[in-house]
Amino acid sequence: MSKYPEDEFDQIDELGLPAGVHRTPRSAWSKIAPFVVVVVLCAALAVTAVYVMARTPGSPLEAVTSPSASADAGEGEGDPGTEEGEAPVEGEAPVEGEAPVEEPAPEEPAPEAPVVDTAVAVRVLNGTGRSGVAATAADALTASGWSDVSADNYTGEPLNATVVWYQTEDLADEALAVAAVLEIPAEQVTLVPELRGPLSVILAGS
Repeated sequence: MSKYPEDEFDQIDELGLPAGVHRTPRSAWSKIAPFVVVVVLCAALAVTAVYVMARTPGSPLEAVTSPSASADAGEGEGDPGTEEGEAPVEGEAPVEGEAPVEEPAPEEPAPEAPVVDTAVAVRVLNGTGRSGVAATAADALTASGWSDVSADNYTGEPLNATVVWYQTEDLADEALAVAAVLEIPAEQVTLVPELRGPLSVILAGS
């Protein structure tokens, strides 16, 4: 038996528990609450760790969670549309041992033919001593489009070769055209300022 007198804390209630304030019974929730808090904290820590690892470059989780990004990056490397081993055509250096293809030089336009006045008067003089030679040459010029052609005999100094004389420099093209019709070399076309008419053809030879 206790040597102290009985007080209010030693009284027993209907459940057989002490009735004192410091003896209040604990509920079921108060017993499991610490375990619930621990579980929630562990879950939060796990989620945070996974998130941090996924955001860290080079981590295993990043390689697992983003395979498509790596594949897209690999496909984007290199020149699009160009297969491995195939080089671009434009700007490509010639293959060793293969001669470069030279582009043809642009063709220069042909010089325009000079405009010839076929209405200029032409005298054909026969210095060969054979009859009909001047008339034949005059007919050839007329057939070529010359409209003022006359035939006569040559009465000047004898010549060694047939020549074409023209009176002024502006008639040089006409003199060369007459010589071409009669097949007279261009070297035998001469400027003669004392000439009586614009153009004269002197037929020489036997």
